[in-house]
Amino acid sequence: MDEWRSKIFVSPYCRPDYLESTFCQKGDPLIHDSTLREGEQTPSVVFAAEDRMKIVQLLSDIKVECVEAGFPASSESEKNEVSQVVKLGLGMAVYGFARAVKGDIDAVIECDCDGVVISYPPSDFHLTYKLRITREEYLKKAVEIVEYSKSHGLDVIYSAEDSTRCDLPWLKRVFREVMDAGVNVLRVVDTLGCITPTGMRFLIDELRKEFDKPIEVHCHNDHGLALANALAAFESGATRFSTSVLGLGERAGITATEELIVALKNFYNVDKYNTEKLTELCETVARMAKMNLWPLKPISGVNVFTHASGIHQDAVLKNPIVYECFPPEMVGQRRRFLLSRISGRAAVSAKLEEYGFRVSDKDVEEMTKIIKEVSANRRSAISDEEFLEIAKKYFSSKRDQ
Repeated sequence: MDEWRSKIFVSPYCRPDYLESTFCQKGDPLIHDSTLREGEQTPSVVFAAEDRMKIVQLLSDIKVECVEAGFPASSESEKNEVSQVVKLGLGMAVYGFARAVKGDIDAVIECDCDGVVISYPPSDFHLTYKLRITREEYLKKAVEIVEYSKSHGLDVIYSAEDSTRCDLPWLKRVFREVMDAGVNVLRVVDTLGCITPTGMRFLIDELRKEFDKPIEVHCHNDHGLALANALAAFESGATRFSTSVLGLGERAGITATEELIVALKNFYNVDKYNTEKLTELCETVARMAKMNLWPLKPISGVNVFTHASGIHQDAVLKNPIVYECFPPEMVGQRRRFLLSRISGRAAVSAKLEEYGFRVSDKDVEEMTKIIKEVSANRRSAISDEEFLEIAKKYFSSKRDQ
């Protein structure tokens, strides 16, 4: 069992020898967490200043490299809090979000950020209905704002909002122009979560043929494909990933920081993040966002390492490899057995042993019957506290006989 704790057991079809014909990723991936900016665009979520500092500290502990600290031009309080993140001096690159507006760039400069994420949508949908400008007007403005940012010493991530609905030759032209103006990172943005992993692979492949700058992806989750699209981008050569804790963000949110980190570790051997703190991070952000952590939430949900079926419980007690492809300790979780009418003798015996009861096979059999009956009658599982009370009552009545 000790050997199990240090190993990951994923599908063999993830091995490099199976992926050689399609896997072209060469660079070291980098997480650019946007919980403080995109996360606050989640309806009803507003982080207090102290919440922001705690989140950034935890991200630093996990060894996340970059943080998008907020949108300084949106309010004075936001600007002050972005400045506070910078002053923490945690060794992370701190970026401020901006539109293609000089005032927005000035606000980022005043915060002393390392860089700026310039969000400027090139898709015809945005040019026609939101910005109401021509392509040529767009290009002129894009180059001007990049040059202005670079002249003030900022590292520039050019965030082409709605990239995945953008005409490809036009998107390439935009990226060429802003790259020539000094952009450091090209960001592909699936604003509506409307691309498939196959489409994402094609898009990143096409961009990598022409551009040698790092490519970052920002994937929304409207079709539940944010993580899949991020991994497809990684396999095609993207090296930077805009994420948020719990996948917080507009509408269905974006790629979840904790899910991407674990996927990179388990499937691609990217072992540079402190995964043991991921559950603490998720629980902290959920509490600060005033949101209940979904029990089925990958990585941090309470159900992820909770076994309810008697068949599963028996197998896990023999060796967790059977029903866990990575150990709960890896992400700061613990294994649990939930007892109910579908549980079996093995789990009941293990739970009795956990609470220090010395029992016979007959005791286990009788306790299993009681648990199944209680659970069936009320149509719910048995909590640990209830189990302990049932056990105490059972053994007390046994002594009295």
